[in-house]
Amino acid sequence: MNDVKYCIRCGTMISDVNTADWYSHMSIKYCDFCRRESEREKTALRVAALRKRKKQKDKFRDEQLVIIAERNELLRAENELLRKKVMQLREETERGIR
Repeated sequence: MNDVKYCIRCGTMISDVNTADWYSHMSIKYCDFCRRESEREKTALRVAALRKRKKQKDKFRDEQLVIIAERNELLRAENELLRKKVMQLREETERGIR
């Protein structure tokens, strides 16, 4: 077992089993400066991954909105044709009744 622990990044001594709490001695990996730097790097990676996922989600949403707009336009055109057809059938029916 290691009685003395050193920082993984810079190599400075960070803990001695005789002067530190056993559990903190077992879990410590970095000195204070390197720990802050490590957390900063991890945060930057996490935020970059989040932004990438958000960008992909936004791109998918935009593609879906374009598809929906195209469908709406097709439905409007179809409704217009159906209205004309209904009007034509009504006129033919009125002529047949008279």
